[in-house]
Amino acid sequence: MEDIDKLMSDYPQFSYKYESMPKGIDGINIGIEITINSEISKEEQLQWLYEEIGHAMTSEGDITDYGDRNNMRQEYEARIWGMKHHISFDSLADIPADEYENDYEAARDLGVQVDYLHTVGFMYGFRYKSID
Repeated sequence: MEDIDKLMSDYPQFSYKYESMPKGIDGINIGIEITINSEISKEEQLQWLYEEIGHAMTSEGDITDYGDRNNMRQEYEARIWGMKHHISFDSLADIPADEYENDYEAARDLGVQVDYLHTVGFMYGFRYKSID
């Protein structure tokens, strides 16, 4: 079963759909409905699906006003929820440092984009060299 299908089956209380969304919007959660941008890659869809499930599990009310401190906190909590459920601390800690020549290879094997890998790594307290 594909990762996206597996994740959705783990949270059957939500309804899921994929559709083209305006630039800069990759996912949205309203009540029990989660919509993911159909125009982004599968790995990005999975990343956003985790975050939107995180919103459904942790957020309360309309949090689209990012000028509100409580909304910003809820956004942060949902993002952290998604990252922790997508890539565990142990899965990063268990990667042998000498197994990969660069972070792109590790990201590929984990099925994520390298910038997402770095964001998750920073969340867990890992520090990476610049790859640019």
